[in-house]
Amino acid sequence: MSARRSPGWVPPLVLAVALVAVWTVTAALADSAVYPGPGEALQSLRSDITDSRFLGSVGDTARVLLLSYAAAIAAGAVTGMLLGLSAFWSRATLPVVYALNSVPKIVLYPIFLLFLGIGDLSRGSFAFVSGVLPMFLIMVEATAGVRRLHLKLSASLGMSRWSLLRRIVVPSVLPSLASGMRLCFGLTLIGLLLAEMFSGSSGLGYELLRNLSLARVENIIGQVLLIGVLALVPTLALQQLETRIRNRYEVSV
Repeated sequence: MSARRSPGWVPPLVLAVALVAVWTVTAALADSAVYPGPGEALQSLRSDITDSRFLGSVGDTARVLLLSYAAAIAAGAVTGMLLGLSAFWSRATLPVVYALNSVPKIVLYPIFLLFLGIGDLSRGSFAFVSGVLPMFLIMVEATAGVRRLHLKLSASLGMSRWSLLRRIVVPSVLPSLASGMRLCFGLTLIGLLLAEMFSGSSGLGYELLRNLSLARVENIIGQVLLIGVLALVPTLALQQLETRIRNRYEVSV
């Protein structure tokens, strides 16, 4: 009789507990003012959460992240699938997009500021670009990898482009779409935090930079913990979604 498999969230939780234990021991041994332990970090975070201004920053980050992430998923998935169906346009576009994706995004942020100004629009657009390029590349490669036998069969049956997408392409690329959604979330969040650190007047990135200038190490670590939790929960949910999609479609496609 095979052992029952543990839920997907158990290994990350065990690792997190182990890291906190190591953190507690090393902080106690170091006994340094610049290396606070978990208790001090959580105490500073508890103090921040009671501040309405800090809560407003958390809400601003969550709002812009949600909009940027949804736009990156939609735009990257749709354009990637449509372009992946054309061998010519795939070959013409992929080298350019790969080159753009290799450039550190933060060096391009002044361009966003120049054209979009300081505010949610420039930060959200930068976060969008940080996530949409990898999503686009994943979907182009996945669509180009659809079995050519299926495409030839659809052509012989005279299927429309919409029927081809709905009946063949979409079921074939759903596992890759799920993987892209998980990857895109983290990259969009990183892009938004960097933008908030450079030009924000609110948001978690702005709060981190503000505490850095004030040398509040325990506040910085507490807010890093908060960002980690805010990133981990959606990531685990997306991982569970990816597992279900792969179990359902990878066998049947």
